[in-house]
Parts: sequence; structure tokens; C-alpha cells
Amino acid sequence: MKPRIAITCKRSSDMTNYIKTVEEYGGEPILLESLHIPTHEHNSLIPEFLENSDGILLTGGGDIDPTHYFQERRSATSVSRSRDALEIRLCQKALETDIPVFGICRGIQVMSVAMWGNLYQDINRYHPKPVLRHPKFNGEDARHEIQIKIDSKLYEIVGKSVDEVNSAHHQAVDDVGKDFVVTARSSDDVIEAIENRSKPFVLGVQYHPERMTATDGFLEHRRKLFKAFIKAAKNWQSKKNGS
Repeated sequence: MKPRIAITCKRSSDMTNYIKTVEEYGGEPILLESLHIPTHEHNSLIPEFLENSDGILLTGGGDIDPTHYFQERRSATSVSRSRDALEIRLCQKALETDIPVFGICRGIQVMSVAMWGNLYQDINRYHPKPVLRHPKFNGEDARHEIQIKIDSKLYEIVGKSVDEVNSAHHQAVDDVGKDFVVTARSSDDVIEAIENRSKPFVLGVQYHPERMTATDGFLEHRRKLFKAFIKAAKNWQSKKNGS
């Protein structure tokens, strides 16, 4: 039986790349669309979502409302209160278990905020170091290298201390949430990956591996990340079923 991967989103029409990638590496996508659920019902439905899932994929998208990390809105942000209500609480409850959680772009930010971290609302304005402007390549996402800590889950998965990834974001993790550690950065010191090392698989990345298809290196990185996540979800499914 394929492990069931809950893909969080605002609406399903934005999720084609995530759905295809989860299916490609052996998972069964289950969409959790925040706009289809009244905000006041999110909290009561989260136990059911977790029970019916073997892994949680927190996807990219708009910004988190800064009130969730106790800041006033200081830059142009596009927020969805319904999505915040779903994802932040879902992440908090998921972290109380050993269910695998994989965060991508907005997803890494949700993971940190859910555990009382905060964000740079605009890295070009508020990051303490000058942030490099990586040019787009053939109209696709920009590319840049990241440095990966060798004692990390990410290094264990991709097998490299330096690797090239894509980039498409204007916000980033600042103070890391409780129980998370930083395991990758770009050369301008922007956080590119965080992990909770007390869990079998709780990993967030700032880049977009679901869109990393343009080069052989990108495809290898993408494949290794998603295969590791789906494998962890399969292990969780077996544990739940007592097999």
C-alpha cells in the first residue's frame, strides 16, 4: 500500500508539481485545501488529517501573517489566514508524533513559526547581510549553491556538503523555532534547511526541489529528497499498522 502524503495548499490548482513528484516517487497524494475548510473547523479536523496520512508535505506559496510571529506587517505580504490556521496547527500536532514532515519554501517557514521562530519579512530589506540577487536561468528559477552540514539529515540524503539548488522567495527563516537546527545556508547566509534531529524525518528546505528538473544534478537532488521522504512515510505507515 502506498504511503498517503497530505499536501497542504490554498487550492489544488496550484499543486500540480507536488502531486506529480509525490506520485513519481511512490506516494499517494491527499490534498488538504484550506479554502475548502471553514477556518474555525481546522483545529477540530487536524486529528483526522493526521490519522489518515503517513507524511505531511508543507508546500510553497504566499506569506505567513506576521502576527503569528509577533511582528507588525513591515513589507508587501500576501497572506491567507485560512492556510495559516491549517498549516501552523497541523505542523504543531504532527511534531508531537513521529509522522514525517517535509517543508518546502513557505513550508520551512511554517515549520519554524509553528515552533515560535520568526522570519525576515523581506530578506532584501531586513537580512543583516547583503543578499545576493541570483539571476534566473532560461526563465526558470534562479540557481545558487548551498553549504550543507555534514552531520545533518540533508547531507545523509544528498551525500554532498555543497550542492546547487534553485531559488524563488523573498522571505526566509530568521530565529529558528524550538527544537530545530540550521543545517544548510547559502553563501549570503540565508537559511536554506532546518531539521528536528529528535525525529526520524522532519526537514524543511527554502528551495523548490519539486521544480528541480532542469539538470542532471537537480534531478538527482530532487529524487534523493523525495525518495527519502516517501520512505520515511512508508516506515511510519508500517509502524502505525503494526507491521
